[in-house]
Amino acid sequence: MQGVSAAVMSLAGDIGPAGRDQWTALVEQVLRGVPFDKRLVTTTYDGIRIQPLYTGGDHSGDTGLPGMAPFTRGSRLAGGEWQVRQAHSRATGNQAVLADLSGGAGAIELRIDGETSPGELDDLLDGVPPTVPIMLAPGSEAAIWHLVSLWDSRGVARDEALGGFGMDPRDPAVAEAAANALNLNYRNVLVAVVNGARSADQGASEAQELAGSLADGVAYLRACEQAGIALAAAADKLEFRYAAGVDQFLTIAKLRAARRLWARVTEACGIEPAAQRQHAVTSGAMMSRRDPYVNMIRATVACFAAAVGGADAITVSPFDAAIGLPGQLGLRIARNTQLLLREESHLDQVIDPSGGSYYLESLTDALAASAWRLFQELEAGASLAPRVEATHLARSRDVATRRLPLTGVTEFPHLDEEAVNRPTGGPEPELRRLAEPFEALRDAADAAPSRPTAFLANLGPVAVHTARATFAANLLAVGGIGASGGGGFGTPAEAAAAWSSSGSPIAVICSSDDVYQEHAAAAVAALREAGCDYVLLAGRPDDRWGADGYIFMGCDALEALGAVHERLGL
Repeated sequence: MQGVSAAVMSLAGDIGPAGRDQWTALVEQVLRGVPFDKRLVTTTYDGIRIQPLYTGGDHSGDTGLPGMAPFTRGSRLAGGEWQVRQAHSRATGNQAVLADLSGGAGAIELRIDGETSPGELDDLLDGVPPTVPIMLAPGSEAAIWHLVSLWDSRGVARDEALGGFGMDPRDPAVAEAAANALNLNYRNVLVAVVNGARSADQGASEAQELAGSLADGVAYLRACEQAGIALAAAADKLEFRYAAGVDQFLTIAKLRAARRLWARVTEACGIEPAAQRQHAVTSGAMMSRRDPYVNMIRATVACFAAAVGGADAITVSPFDAAIGLPGQLGLRIARNTQLLLREESHLDQVIDPSGGSYYLESLTDALAASAWRLFQELEAGASLAPRVEATHLARSRDVATRRLPLTGVTEFPHLDEEAVNRPTGGPEPELRRLAEPFEALRDAADAAPSRPTAFLANLGPVAVHTARATFAANLLAVGGIGASGGGGFGTPAEAAAAWSSSGSPIAVICSSDDVYQEHAAAAVAALREAGCDYVLLAGRPDDRWGADGYIFMGCDALEALGAVHERLGL
């Protein structure tokens, strides 16, 4: 603009440079004595500290360019569509397969076993064009020759066949299968799948999943080398499968780190750094049977992260997959989740969307370093299993204490939700879902002749007791237990009298700390005198009150609800 000085136009003309120390000092003022690390710094299950602020100084090193080693920024030189790969089995049937393909899916993954006959496989894939890749899921190796025979019977040329055999890279026969695929000119058929998602479903952390996948990939390369197969050709027949979870940043960083690590492995093998072929699947461990529609949101976040992280193929689990055989709605929403993100949000049109983010670059660095250290330990003879078990236990404790909340299960449960029923069918993967222990409590409560309840003995006016009464009712609902009572009682005697006519064998005292100082012990005594043999108090444990148990923010909800179930005879 003419006539306007540069000083006037400078929006930050009077603002000097600020450093991290200045920012930290201001934050500590706001925290008012609460330690910075305690409030604002979190730690992953790999021990990686997540800071609230990242700058350019937190990341160093060259991440390369998209499509070029070390492939941190993606395996493709330019943006492009990822493969929408949908999972099916004999139980889902041919019509569901065709519906997925006509609805936009680009590949089919078959979760079948050796009991599937050639005729059943032919029926399952009836009407599927030969241009559609058919991928056998990990664990489906027994069906390899059925698939090969099907291609032959349909006249599919071996150099035109598309798909994958899904073999375990540690299977003694994997090198022979790779040699056959190369000798028979199956140019576009993958041989083995490094299934990192399997360890994630057992509870592995991100670095543990990465390290285990590297170890399996190296085992495959060793087997192929001993069979006389060129390592570059062997690497070209390998796919890596990773779990995509609800922590979008960890998922993005994990996929980026995986490509960098595999490039380093292949380089160490004396070949050109290879671009890792990645298949991301939405985490099975995060799925819930209760309030299953929330799974749609979980799957959307996971799919978004997988796409941003640069996965070559993505499989989204239907929202009802944890209940049983997915229905038409579940399959359609799973497929359309990907199509919406790709066709409407255009995630495939941006190369490495997370590149340059100080946080994600730093997280990628940290994950890669942690996984590489663990991979070296595994190569030296260490076992991954006990480490995965320890992580699973740590994560389970966080779920039990609701530090790691599961919406619809451990937080905001809907007691009167309409059950979603699905028939069972299809092979069951190895899986430890985080929601299972709490779902078992809900199942036990729902099996009772009538809804079990606990009486809320609220002391004082609404403004005094409402916070803890709401907390208690929500926690009880997590275990499938309703809350009776409601209004505030002026004295312990009034609360005890109301409990006597409630029909509930359990009472939960709810009020403020100030009221507890004066009335908590008397309320417990009054309830006991009225015949209540199990009294809980919503608040921190205090021996002065004499309650049978205490529920509070951060308590072991699974243990507390288990004790309530025991008292109720559930």
